[in-house]
Amino acid sequence: MMKLLLKTWIFILLYIPLTAMAKPQFESHQVIKQLAHEHLLKLINDSDGEYQLSVQNIDPRIKLKKCPAPIYIQLTTEHIKTGKNTLKVSCPSSQPWRIFISAQVKLFTSVIVTKHPLAKGQQIQAKDLILQRTDVTLLRSSYHTDKQQLINYIVKRRLKRGEVINNRHLAKAILIKRGAMVNILAKSKGFKISMQGVALNNASKGELIKVKNSKSKKIIQGVAIDSQTVRVTL
Repeated sequence: MMKLLLKTWIFILLYIPLTAMAKPQFESHQVIKQLAHEHLLKLINDSDGEYQLSVQNIDPRIKLKKCPAPIYIQLTTEHIKTGKNTLKVSCPSSQPWRIFISAQVKLFTSVIVTKHPLAKGQQIQAKDLILQRTDVTLLRSSYHTDKQQLINYIVKRRLKRGEVINNRHLAKAILIKRGAMVNILAKSKGFKISMQGVALNNASKGELIKVKNSKSKKIIQGVAIDSQTVRVTL
């Protein structure tokens, strides 16, 4: 009886360590999530700003057999994007398996927002703007990162404090108004002449404008250079 009991205990002591050291039969969901996270990190361009990634949990009811080959991970789209991304995770083996998991990608960067409320029709100055770290994933329209690009634009509607400025909020300031007297500057190689004229339409800087030569009454088209000058190319 003692010999039988001793053999039983020896078997238990030998068997338990061996089974504890045995390789798991299924893939760890946490390891797969980590592999997916690392794959996404390789696709991100850090120069765009600061990214935050979150990979969804895999349904605990899903049991994936241990893959004898490296697990293959691929985006279902050509490029990574902010917002929801879908990854195909697969085991390329004689007994393959495949699952799809989603990942949320957020991008934080410094964008231009209003420092204080701006009234409709107000011309933007540098003192009206500040940079603010923002999750641009949530923005449905354009945004700006350079204050200088917005200076002298006109606000098309009232903006509240801290509002992200996009192109729909902006209009170019009128540089030359219809009926204004302007100097028409005509230039060619080795030739320059100026004459007086009348603006026939409103124009912002760099826009096309029609003017009538005060002397010849001829209507010509040029580009608004400043509040008093229209350049014409001969």
